[in-house]
Amino acid sequence: MPKAITFVLLLTAAVAVALSAAGCRSDSGQAASSSAPSSAPLVTPATTPTAAQSAGSQTDIRARVRADIDRIMADITAAEKRGDVVDGVPVGQSSNPYDYVGVSPAFTKLVALGRPALPAIAAAIAASDQDGLREYLLAAAGAQIDGDTPGSGAQTWSTGKEWARQYQKDD
Repeated sequence: MPKAITFVLLLTAAVAVALSAAGCRSDSGQAASSSAPSSAPLVTPATTPTAAQSAGSQTDIRARVRADIDRIMADITAAEKRGDVVDGVPVGQSSNPYDYVGVSPAFTKLVALGRPALPAIAAAIAASDQDGLREYLLAAAGAQIDGDTPGSGAQTWSTGKEWARQYQKDD
């Protein structure tokens, strides 16, 4: 089989697995039957930064956190406009924030930034004048980086602002 065809088949399979794991479907697709908190993609976060990382890298991390959360929110808006459904509920109509975690691959990218991103995530939440879905998704990423697996019962916060306060207190 030619390499290009093999690559396309592997890429298609990877996307299908990722969407299935996230519990997403389009209005004509099939939905996964997982519970909302367990449908959050689990990512292995980056390791602790080395001494060689500079203050410039923290600036880069803050910019990446902002870009990732902006992409997540844009992907949610696009999914809502397309009429995508997560766990049987149209995107935009669920009150469960974890229903939105798998809508965007940028959530996985955010978590993959790892522990070096935690101060930037907490600062982004603290600086916001809102405490809605955007802040909750930032907190969910921060909690996942910190080892709090959705649905594990270890979650001790109910809003993004509360997670940021707990993180900053413990830091």
